[in-house]
Amino acid sequence: MAAISFVALVVTSAEWTQAQTKLPMGAHVRLGTTDFLAGSSASAMAFSPDGKTIIWQGIDYGSHFTLRHWDVATAKEINRFIGDDFGDFPQQFSIFRVIDNNALLRTSANGLALTDLNTGEERVVTELARGKPSWISPNGKRILTYSTQGSWRKRTATARFVLWDVERSKKIRDFTHEFQNVPAKADAGARLTSVAFTPDGKTFATSWIYLASGPMLTARAGQVVSLWDVASGKETSLDAAAGYNLHFLEGGKTLACADGQNAGGARSTVDLHHSRMEIWDVAGGKKLREFESSVDWSGPLAFSPDGSLFASSGAEDTEGSDENAVAVWSTATGQQVRKFTGHRGKVRLLAFSPDGRLLASGIDDALYRENENSPTLAESILVWDLQK
Repeated sequence: MAAISFVALVVTSAEWTQAQTKLPMGAHVRLGTTDFLAGSSASAMAFSPDGKTIIWQGIDYGSHFTLRHWDVATAKEINRFIGDDFGDFPQQFSIFRVIDNNALLRTSANGLALTDLNTGEERVVTELARGKPSWISPNGKRILTYSTQGSWRKRTATARFVLWDVERSKKIRDFTHEFQNVPAKADAGARLTSVAFTPDGKTFATSWIYLASGPMLTARAGQVVSLWDVASGKETSLDAAAGYNLHFLEGGKTLACADGQNAGGARSTVDLHHSRMEIWDVAGGKKLREFESSVDWSGPLAFSPDGSLFASSGAEDTEGSDENAVAVWSTATGQQVRKFTGHRGKVRLLAFSPDGRLLASGIDDALYRENENSPTLAESILVWDLQK
């Protein structure tokens, strides 16, 4: 694949100084201080392994992949790359994994691609994932693809995952889920909502929600959460009442399952007014604890490296919830411990730094320009200091 187009960006000293002197309370730095072209839709964000830079990925209205790379200490944008046309490739499956401080692996319409963060050079590592929903293992050496087969109306639908060895382009194992005991009202199929790997890549978790032709089902039977053993292919189901967002904690010993009011673009499978999070013991298949909130946990969530905290888009306040805020919660108690405000739109992306000291929150670029000629101060990404 040819190199991604490089776009130079000049940030004046005055712009940078003005942006940093107007930081919201608790913010460490603001990234994105120039009048960018409106129209980018955020899809992924992460810190580099050394915590010194932030990588942001989005898709503009022309369906082109855009990558931005910031220095956290100086708040300067290092470079920006504009790449391939995503076409019909689903944005929710446009993900990446930073493998070192200079490169990342990302899924794209062309397959799994390796991008050099310094030059923008990119090559397709394998076309196995071309045009398919896929997820990258923690070490970047395996990729999981997803497809469905059969007829939902005839109740013969099955879900198929395939785990591939990236380097050898070789299939490791097939995993098949047969939809059984499906609620009668689930006449519109099932939607895969989350996939998560354990850090060692030996287990992965999946979740589906059953869909009705009207509002989404409001019963515990409206979803499926499964654990998969990579070595044996064995599937173990969890009787989880929440499952729109999945995250492994404690090195893979526990699994956090979260749900919310707007899971799947409809009402919650749990409750019409509350979100729920459950923490499960992976080995024993038992629920350890659960808690609820008025904040929608079906949106973006991020967990700190040690799993003691998680961040959400939206925060509790005296009137219920503040959708444009960022909240930090205790994973042990479910209590909100911090609230940050400063964005003028709903947060789409969240990421903790590797040391857990910083939290980055990002919105869609299109949200911070009031009109085409307005040089409104950009708020693409705010980085919060959790130790302040």
